Amino acid sequence: MIWVTDHRGHVTYICRQWQVMTGQEPSAALKMGWVNAIYPDDKSLVVEGFAEACRRQVEFMLRFRLQRTDGTHVWVLGGSSPTFTPLTHDFVGFLGVLSQYEDEVQNLTADAEIGTFKPGRPTGEFAPLSKLDIAADHLIAARAITLGYGDEVAAAIDHALHALSQALGSERSRTGSLDTSH
Repeated sequence: MIWVTDHRGHVTYICRQWQVMTGQEPSAALKMGWVNAIYPDDKSLVVEGFAEACRRQVEFMLRFRLQRTDGTHVWVLGGSSPTFTPLTHDFVGFLGVLSQYEDEVQNLTADAEIGTFKPGRPTGEFAPLSKLDIAADHLIAARAITLGYGDEVAAAIDHALHALSQALGSERSRTGSLDTSH
C-alpha cells in the first residue's frame, strides 16, 4: 500500500486498498486519521515514532498491527524515505509503503526504527494496484537500496520521488479520490 504525506506528516494520499483492509473511509484517513486503524496497544509507539521521523526528516520503519474490517489484525511494516524538492532540497514529506510482515516470529511487538528503511515486498492485498502506486513502490525500493551510492544517484531518485508525489497529489485533486486504477 502506498501513502503520501505533506511536510507536516499529514497524509494527503492513501491507496484504495486501505479502505478495503481497514474499513476506514479514505477521507477519514487523511491528515492523522489513519492512526485510528492501528491496533490500540501499538498506537502510541507508532504515533511517537512517526512524529520523530517527521521532526528529523529521516527514513523510518514501523512494525505494528493494523485492524481489519472484520476485527482481526495483521502485522505490517510501514516506512519511507523522506522526499525533498530537487533544487532547494526542502522537505516536502514522505512517500511510503505499507506491507504485510511475513516473518513467522512468535510474540512480535510493535517497533519503530528511526533513521533506517528497508522496504518490505507488498504482495496480495498490499500489492499496488494503480500505475502510479506501482511506480512509487519501485522508486521507494530503489531509494532504500541505493543509499550510500553517491549524491548523484540519490538526487536522481529524489527528483523522481518528488515528481511522483506531485502526480499522486494531482490525481487526487483531479479525481477527488484517493486512488486511481489507471
